[in-house]
Amino acid sequence: MTFIIQLIFFIFLSFTSLIFFAGLGTLLNFKNKNDFILDIFFGFIILSLIITTIHFFFKINLFLACLIILFGFYRSFKKYYFSIRGLNKDYFYLLIFVALIPIYISQKYHEDFGYYHLPYILNFVHDKIIFGLGNTNNGFVHNSIWLNTISLFYINENYDFVNLPIFLIYFIFIIFSLRQILSQKNFSSSNFFLIICIFYLSLKFTRISEFGNDIPSLIFSILAIFYFFKYEEQSDLDEKKFLFFSHVVFSVFSILIKFSSIPILLLTIFIFSRDFRNIYRELFNLKYLFIVTLSIIFFLQQFIYTGCVFFPSKITCINVPWFSDTFLTLTNNLELTNKSYSVAREFFSKEEYLKNFNWFPFWLKRNYMEIIEHIFTIIFPIIALLFASRKTKAFKTFKFKSINFFIFFIIVGFCFWFTFSPVYRFGIIYFLCVLFIFTFRLFKNRFFSKNTFIVFFIICLTFNFVKNLKRIYEKDELYFGVSKIKNEYKIYDQQFDNDILVVRPDIDSNAKKGNGWQGRLCWDIKFLCSYNRININLRNNYLFISREK
Repeated sequence: MTFIIQLIFFIFLSFTSLIFFAGLGTLLNFKNKNDFILDIFFGFIILSLIITTIHFFFKINLFLACLIILFGFYRSFKKYYFSIRGLNKDYFYLLIFVALIPIYISQKYHEDFGYYHLPYILNFVHDKIIFGLGNTNNGFVHNSIWLNTISLFYINENYDFVNLPIFLIYFIFIIFSLRQILSQKNFSSSNFFLIICIFYLSLKFTRISEFGNDIPSLIFSILAIFYFFKYEEQSDLDEKKFLFFSHVVFSVFSILIKFSSIPILLLTIFIFSRDFRNIYRELFNLKYLFIVTLSIIFFLQQFIYTGCVFFPSKITCINVPWFSDTFLTLTNNLELTNKSYSVAREFFSKEEYLKNFNWFPFWLKRNYMEIIEHIFTIIFPIIALLFASRKTKAFKTFKFKSINFFIFFIIVGFCFWFTFSPVYRFGIIYFLCVLFIFTFRLFKNRFFSKNTFIVFFIICLTFNFVKNLKRIYEKDELYFGVSKIKNEYKIYDQQFDNDILVVRPDIDSNAKKGNGWQGRLCWDIKFLCSYNRININLRNNYLFISREK
């Protein structure tokens, strides 16, 4: 019975959240034409600014959450007039939603969820911003704005639905892609890019444990590139201005979620430098001030957490009381992890491993099977679609004027990925772009009907559905959210004047409970859980945390 109640609540919360996000998104959509789906994407970005700003002064409690939600509903019902008459054409989308629900049932936790995702959210809802928060957990040293956003979904000490925004952004992206692809009369490069992405995402990302912060960043990166394509295809100047803004805001947001998206700014710089005369006046528009404000607020938060504006750049760090030299050493440790040092400990020291590409053969041995598997998943449906198409005259609308620069962007993107964080999931967007470059010329002279595309999509969705049903069938228990690890804790042995309770995981007790390596993590242990030895001071009702020396 509990599962049925959770299912009803899941459906209710999903659709009310979409209305709420769309309402917030109307603040950023300056077009006269209503676009409910696009406003949802904008709504995620607006919410991130609201939540991050409020947290400078207040903890994100139930009262504030209700105010934000009510404001979103007000904006949504002010702009959109929902009626039963308009729902009949959305049955197909509702079926897609139902088919995706198993993704959210009895999920395996993401490897970082109990380490710093959930503990970060707990800090967000139990206290206002903390100076030096990065000293409590190395995972907090570089923050993702996505974790700020999803803190709103930590409901009454329950985290079953904190990953709901990831599910919703995944679902809405599929709907957005289908609408774009099926509504266009002519085949275009922008739609072909979406076809590649929608096939890959529906086939590969079938478990919430594979998501983390990667899927939101990937989806907003895809949107940024999609609007770059749309800008290149469009001739109307006013429409191009809106497309450029959409490209910029999605680019910035994807970067604030994960820095691995930084190379996308090359596309922004390319458009701006080439079309400067047509665009520069737009930069004084209020909507661009929003982008600047969002970025400043995020990096100010980063500075408050660590004393560094931009991690891991040493030149942006200031020797404030909560700054620690340890933050700078995390760069090498992170690089070693991403380059698979764990399999070469017996052969190289840390310093030697990173020199002269000594790491490459070990990294390749550790990662090549995963990379091949993902590449095959990207390529297979497109090859199948190629065989299902027929030869025709080249589409005039299927053109890409800036292909040379786009290839340059891909090369830089791969170099950036390979140099700093060669973990496949951080470079997915560049692999998708490579397939686009290799195949779009083939499809320029090919035709396939929309019905053919729908059949292929339904096959991918069915694979997703069946794979999840099989996974759920093998579970002993049905529930919504991730499987939980309940860790015991012990109180920090140092007493603080401000009576702040600091705890840490009780590793020995958790090992006896059979929690494995997850027993070392904070999970939902009460505030404030820290892995490090720290000092705490209370000044002007704000906590200041530094490393114990």
